[in-house]
Amino acid sequence: MNNSKSDTDQKSFDATYTENEFSSSIPLSELTSAGVTIVDGEDHREEWEMLKEGNSIKRFFHRVWNGPIEPKDEPPSFPMRWPWLKAIEEFPSKSFGKEFPSNTRDYIFLTLFCSIWLTILYSILHPYLFIGPYFYQNTGEQKIPIVHLACNSYMRNWRGKNNACGLNGANCSPFEDKEFFIRCPALCDQGGTLYSTTVVGGDRIKYQGYRIGGGKSDNKDDSGTLSYPYRADSFPCNAGVHAGVISPFVGGCAKVKMSGSQLSFPSRNGQHGTGFSISFDSFFPSSYTFADFKHGVATGCYDPRFLIAGINILFGGISFYFSKGLVGYWIVTIISHWTIILSMDPPLLIDPHDNTTAYELISIGFQRLLPLCFVLYVVWKFAVKRTLEDGSPVAKIILWYPTFWVGALNNITFDRLPIDRLYWKSIKEQAGAYTALTGLGCLILVSTIIQVYSLWKSGRFRKYFRIYIAMIGGVVFLALIPGLSLRLHHYIIGLLLLPGCATRGSSAYLFQGVLIGLVISGISRWDFASIEETDTQLLRNEAGASLIPPTFIFENSTSHMLSWNTTYEEYESEFAVAIDGYSLLLNDIEVYVGTNTTVDLDTIFAGEEISQMLQDSMDFHNGTTDLFLRIARASTKIPQEYHGDYSNPAKLKWPEGIWHDPKPGVS
Repeated sequence: MNNSKSDTDQKSFDATYTENEFSSSIPLSELTSAGVTIVDGEDHREEWEMLKEGNSIKRFFHRVWNGPIEPKDEPPSFPMRWPWLKAIEEFPSKSFGKEFPSNTRDYIFLTLFCSIWLTILYSILHPYLFIGPYFYQNTGEQKIPIVHLACNSYMRNWRGKNNACGLNGANCSPFEDKEFFIRCPALCDQGGTLYSTTVVGGDRIKYQGYRIGGGKSDNKDDSGTLSYPYRADSFPCNAGVHAGVISPFVGGCAKVKMSGSQLSFPSRNGQHGTGFSISFDSFFPSSYTFADFKHGVATGCYDPRFLIAGINILFGGISFYFSKGLVGYWIVTIISHWTIILSMDPPLLIDPHDNTTAYELISIGFQRLLPLCFVLYVVWKFAVKRTLEDGSPVAKIILWYPTFWVGALNNITFDRLPIDRLYWKSIKEQAGAYTALTGLGCLILVSTIIQVYSLWKSGRFRKYFRIYIAMIGGVVFLALIPGLSLRLHHYIIGLLLLPGCATRGSSAYLFQGVLIGLVISGISRWDFASIEETDTQLLRNEAGASLIPPTFIFENSTSHMLSWNTTYEEYESEFAVAIDGYSLLLNDIEVYVGTNTTVDLDTIFAGEEISQMLQDSMDFHNGTTDLFLRIARASTKIPQEYHGDYSNPAKLKWPEGIWHDPKPGVS
């Protein structure tokens, strides 16, 4: 019996000695790097003793805070589930070894691949950016340059809104008997949308394509006219898509003919899903129609942006599939930046007849690239590396890569949602914004829950909870700064959410891709826009930041006389010193500049052109017509440069003299 006890004690001693000898012979750092968790034994026992004595709620929160007993952060398992998918998963390593590129042969192959890729891009982009389009006449006469416009550009002869065209629109002539040849980019079905309020007659227009009247013409005659007249201040590229003359996918060239004054611009349904145009039921001194290219041919018309994007997605996908994580990451992020800058959503309108504008665009691309690369490196270091380094090729190409381009091509994905920006005033003004924002919010919430669970499984919930509490505190602090408004641009949202995607599971592949795409899209297109903006910046050239307009005074007893009075502000800037008079608009065209506070409308209408339009309009509308009037303080010398905000439009039924006061506010 004593011998048995002695043997047991000896075995216990030997086991203890062996364990102690083993543990003392291995450095602590090697245990840690090998994945062994070192726990303070006494503290650990005390913690569990306290938990045993505690209630179930306490145990639950302890489990939530500290994570599972055995943390796991494993890569996606689905690529090994089916033989055919497993073959795709293992193909890169079987073809080029475990890592590509890893030797001289691999680097030569990658360089050759990228050279072919860039050569194809150059052959497509160079003619569009550097070789001007022309209209060649069949008669052999001198070729006519085609003017390149943006989707939200006016005609080259039209200066802008309100009084930009000067008294009676003189600065925007000719109003008729003039032809223009224009080239429009792709995506002008939405690219001509107004994002700041513009008055058309008696209506305030926002979040709608700026095309007034027009529509595809059903007349089949020898004149070659393809559309009904559009008001001359309509965006011609947006109007061209509405009329079916310009493609929303590849853009195109169009012939525009100035067609003089019109008495009405009825709303008509457009082509390519553009909806109805804006209605204006009164006269306007200038209009244009679209005509076909008779007696000649136009060259260099089509926008290659979708072709460029398709080529880059294809070649980028191949390189991303075969390359190791870091190399593939830099290839696709850099190429997406230049895809946005040069073709998909350029931050600058280039003129192919003036090559300096194309070089300026390339300069902007490099200007934004260096700080973007720093951001991308930090993102890689703290989030993406954990996912893509030694990541699954199938998961990269099925989950990460497609969502990356969804975010990077934001102007054809998320920009199509009726959410202009995350600013309460914009959300309130835009139809469908609440519904879209609710749906997007629910999607983000579900994605957040999934990713929080992934972080918890990996045992790092506590760490990231503290990080995001600090982030939320910082955002709240910024929101409370007086005089500034918080603007969460989509690149900022991407940067805020990316740290929480530092896991290895399928959800991280999905969410990282779209967030990095949004970061690149925002910075490449809009640069590092500030997270804090002033009220003036938020207006985006909309009225509301200048001098308060005068107030109309109308007496029924003198229905052909119009007066106004001015309310002077307590503090007026130096800008106000140059303003010594008033500017009066009739049907969105300036008809009076002077110092008088009362004008005789009969005198204003006495001019030959305006009197003829007024008489024709009354004949057209059965003896009466609606006139829309707006007033602003302005310089009598340079009213186009120095003027305050205009009032909202007042409506006067002429010649009866029935007056409708303008709504409160400015325009």
